[in-house]
This record gives sequence, C-alpha cells and structure tokens, in this order.
Amino acid sequence: MGSVTERITVLLVAAVLALAAGCGRGVNFSQDPDFAAYFRQHPPGGTAADPADQALLRRFRPRFMLPPGHPGLIDFYVDYIPEGHLIDGTGHRLPGPMTRDVLNAHKNEPRAVFVHEPSGRPATATVYGRVDRELVTFETKPSPVTRPFTFLTYHAVFRTSGLPAGLLPWQERLIGLVAPPADWHQLDHFTSAMLALDNEGEPVALTIQQHNHMHTYLFGRDVGLPSDGRVVLDVAIRSNELYPHVPARTTHQMIATPGAVSLRYLISGERRALLSADDITEGVTAAEYRLEFLPPNDAFYMFQGFLGKRRRLPGRSGPPGASYNVPAALKPRGRQMLAFYWREGNAGDLERIDAVLASDRGLPEFARVQSAVFYHDWQAIRAAPAIRTP
Repeated sequence: MGSVTERITVLLVAAVLALAAGCGRGVNFSQDPDFAAYFRQHPPGGTAADPADQALLRRFRPRFMLPPGHPGLIDFYVDYIPEGHLIDGTGHRLPGPMTRDVLNAHKNEPRAVFVHEPSGRPATATVYGRVDRELVTFETKPSPVTRPFTFLTYHAVFRTSGLPAGLLPWQERLIGLVAPPADWHQLDHFTSAMLALDNEGEPVALTIQQHNHMHTYLFGRDVGLPSDGRVVLDVAIRSNELYPHVPARTTHQMIATPGAVSLRYLISGERRALLSADDITEGVTAAEYRLEFLPPNDAFYMFQGFLGKRRRLPGRSGPPGASYNVPAALKPRGRQMLAFYWREGNAGDLERIDAVLASDRGLPEFARVQSAVFYHDWQAIRAAPAIRTP
C-alpha cells in the first residue's frame, strides 16, 4: 500500500481537478487553435480509400489478441452511434434515430455531445482503415535524406475505456470511491496501429497509440513480421491500449501525462510519477473483425465535440474525433513515427530527450534529432536478414 502522503495527494489532486472541470469552458482539446491552423493547411479528404488502397489495408491488417473476458471490438456506426442521442452545440437534444449523416451534420460544433446508451445486444467487431502518404526527411549527415512513405492506420473501436489494470491497490480503492475504473469514459477509438511502408511497399515500422503517447517499433528488430504481413497486437486489460503480442501475461509501464518529461520516464524508468500506472496484457483470443473505410473528413475522425457522455472528472468525458489523438505539431504521420521512436533504457535516446527538455523545444524537436537514428537503424536492418514469425 502507498504512504498516507500519497493517498492525501491523490485526493487533493482529484478535488482540484473536479473543481476545474466544473468551471471549464464546455469544450475539449479539439479547440486548441493549432488544430484549426493545421487542418486549414491540410484539409482532410472527402473520399475513403480507393479499391487499391483497400486491398493494401486488407493485406496488412493486424491481428488483435483479446484478454480473457474482454467484451471485444464494436462498430462505431452500427453499434455505438445508433444507441444514444445527440445534444447539439446549442444544448438542444435532437430527436432520434441517430445516424452517420446526423453526426456529420454536427461534427463542427465543439459543444455538441453524443451520449451513448448501450442496448446490450451483440456487437459487430469492426476496424477502420485509412491510407496517408508523405515525404519524410531524415536529418542525416552530411546532408538530409528524404524518402516517400505510405502509412496504413487501423483504428480498433471499443464501447468504453477503463484505467490501466496495473493500478496499485491503494490507487484502485481511491479511484473507485469516485468512479468505476473499468468505465472511465465512453468510447475508445484512439486505439490505433500505424504501419509505415517504404517506396517499395515493404513494412518498415509500427507506431502504436498508447494512452497519450505513442511508441514506434522497427520491423526486423523490435517486432517480428509474420509471413502473411499481419502483425499481432495485444489489447490491454481494461484500458484497451495496444502492444506487440507477447504469449504470456505481461506488464507495460505507462503514464497518462503527455510530453517530453513523461517520455523520459518511459525511456529511463526513473522517478516513477504519482499518476503513472501499468498496463497489463494477456492476449489469448484473436478478434474476428471486418475492415471498413471512411473518408478522413468523416465525423469519426473530425468530430469536435464529445463522442461520449460528459462527466465531471477530467478525462472521463467522451473524446473528440480520432484525428485529435496527438498535438497538432505532431499530426504529420512521419513526425509521429520519429517523435515516438525510442528504446527502453537506451542511453542515446535518453541523452537526446534530455537535450530536448533543456532546450524546451518539445517532441517535434525530438523527432528531428531522432530521425537520423531511425534512418541508421532502418538501413542496418535492411542490410541484415529479415526477422519473420510463423
């Protein structure tokens, strides 16, 4: 059990956060002005993946391994949106039924709230896939190198999101006094896996969203690629976060607060933060699912309001659309891949993140300085025999 000081601190933090939530502006982080600027410069497209890209997404679709007793994946537009009601940006409840068209008509209203009211009927497991293409520059010496990449992003969808299953007992008891840890907020659709393909169509890296951070793994060293091209991922108990599959119950250290400081903790494991907790995976059952394709400007990605019930404690209200998953400065796919390319306990990565912290330039700067490391490691793997798993 934690110390009395720890427990008092958590209670005080919870009280302050609850007060702040009650005094909020009624909008979420989608209203950061940097997002508006980014999407003006990079307007999301209005068409879903074409047949060739759909075939590409099907070819590399991941396998998701569920832990015992997990309720499984759902379909956003079949299981989630039809079961609930929408309160528009002016505070008026819209008459049902709820449809994709209705949700999209209100996607630009930051005060709109969709409240999910589950019926309990069986769900249709669905993953949403999209394709993005970018030029990625690596700050190599003596001169930078630019390469074209294709990014395949897969969003698994879950009805609710819980807190990590590795909460300490005293944390679990304290949090349970104010909210159920297994139902922290409605809807989990930031749970994504992004595969980076090079100009020859070969998988290079896997970037997985894990809470408010991501983690990039190189194929052939950090994670193996099965012969059919379908990487295997574990869905964490209760939190739904994704991790490379391990055929045993496994603990993963994690922290909720995003930024370079928390990334330093993930690399070093030093000075565990009070609000950190461990995810636990035990992937035993492969989820059967269908793959669907939505245009990047769909409400699934671009809804500015709340896609779940408003709740008083911060972090308990429903999220905005899936494209608000990282700060606007990290929205380019290549930058995400590089900013979250780090290895636990790696002295060089730790030295570079410490330099970024000292300069106060944040994760975009880490992406820049880390890009040469990524490129060197990628080229070294290309020159070595590939690691393939059955």
